[in-house]
Amino acid sequence: MEEQKYLIAIALAEQNNKRLMPLGGKTIAVGNSSDQPQKQVSEKIILDLLLRLFKRTSEGNLKISNEETGLLLAEISFMDMQKNIPIIKSNWINSGDTAKLINELILLCSNLWSVQYKKHEGIIFKDLKFNHPEILD
Repeated sequence: MEEQKYLIAIALAEQNNKRLMPLGGKTIAVGNSSDQPQKQVSEKIILDLLLRLFKRTSEGNLKISNEETGLLLAEISFMDMQKNIPIIKSNWINSGDTAKLINELILLCSNLWSVQYKKHEGIIFKDLKFNHPEILD
């Protein structure tokens, strides 16, 4: 039996001087290994997460913590997600060390992208798994 994969959107944000990392995701079909995520599913997961963030703006100042890597999309095994994401999330909320977080996700996930928006181009997925020079061994 094939291992289940999960596609998760991760926002690295700050609100009222506190770090927060909301997540959203969905189980995906395995077999379409690619340098780009499944576009329609990915955009829906990201939209859902961003709408949840937008609703929080009434609770105080909210900002994405880093323009380049403040919004991420990760493809991860269901087991690794359940076992490791809560620890990685807690570590980032306590330390704010985004480079360490990215490195941990690169090592753990089968794919990792930063998500950005460019006018006239739309949503851009930048592959971090294979284009990230600061990987820790």
